[in-house]
Parts: sequence; structure tokens; C-alpha cells
Amino acid sequence: MREVRIESLEGLEITDGEIRLPVHSGDLKIVFPAEVWSTLLASLPTHDEPDPEELAELEDLKRHLMQHAAEHSFTTILEGVQCGGERGSERSDLEYDLVLRPASLYAVTTGYFFTPVVEPEVMARIGVSLEEDSFVEQAYVIGAVATEQALAAGDDNVKALSVRGRRCTTSRFEMAPELWQVLSERMSWKNVDTVVTEKR
Repeated sequence: MREVRIESLEGLEITDGEIRLPVHSGDLKIVFPAEVWSTLLASLPTHDEPDPEELAELEDLKRHLMQHAAEHSFTTILEGVQCGGERGSERSDLEYDLVLRPASLYAVTTGYFFTPVVEPEVMARIGVSLEEDSFVEQAYVIGAVATEQALAAGDDNVKALSVRGRRCTTSRFEMAPELWQVLSERMSWKNVDTVVTEKR
């Protein structure tokens, strides 16, 4: 079987219902019907899908946060806390993986929600649940990756953090102290790329 490797899309032509790609200086053209091209594109993994290393780093972050809280005698260290608590007879189906509160005087209770991909829908749902929550004061939705829409959905109370690109909707100076300590000291992050969003 003869194999032809495509090194460039230079010369790509899109015509009525077909995509033509010249190969070998134009000696040969590969022709894709539009339906086949669409199927090919749909089957490719998107940039939002995390790779195994990013997922492993996400798991490490969760483990290190728990260890940090235990070692520093946090007032609150809880797992599996329902987002928003009770809402009449309706219960949220989202749970924070961790809820932490340091022992310091002006500490804030923070909910940490870990997910492979941070999506805007989850940001919105946690934002709504946080408005009705009398226990958790701020939340971080942390993913191996985060969509641009999710990063744009961050606000003062609900923040998104992505392992890929080391991106966050808040700077390291405004981040929950325990989170930045773990990222910098245990995971060797030098900084975060702060995504500027319009505050609501």
C-alpha cells in the first residue's frame, strides 16, 4: 500500500460540495466530499479534551489541597458538600469535592469543584447555588482544561482555574491563599495567566 503524508494544507480548495487538497506539487489531488470532510472534522479530538498528564495534575492538586489543609489545622475540611445546600424540596445535584476554611481570623470558606473540563454551564450553576449558600462564601471550578466561555464566566465569587496554560480568572495575589500556596510550593507553578473578565 502506498502512503502519502500531508505536510501542509497549502493550496486547499473548497468547491461546491468538495474539498480538494493538492499533493506532490500538484501532481495528485485528494478529493473529500463535504460529508466525509465534516465527519473527519467531527471525529477529531477538540482542544478542550484533557490529556492524561493534565488529568493527573488535576488529581495531584486535589490531593495536595487536602494534605495542606490537614497539615495547617484548617477549621473546616469537608468532602462531598452539596452546592447551595437545601433549596426547598429541591436539592442541587452538584457537590464540592472539597470545602476548606483556614483557622485564621478573617478566613473565607471556599468550595473547590474539580472537573476534567470547566464548562460555562457548570460555572453558572455553581454561581446560582453560591447565591443561596450560607456556608460556602466563594468557589473555584478547577479543571484540567477550561473553555474560553467558562473563563469568561468567572466573577468575584466563582473563579475558574485551568491546569492547561496555568490560567485563572483571578491573579495569584487575589487567589485563596491555600490554593496559591499549594500551586507554588507543592506543584512548582511560577505564576498564573490571569484571564481578565467583565465583572458582573
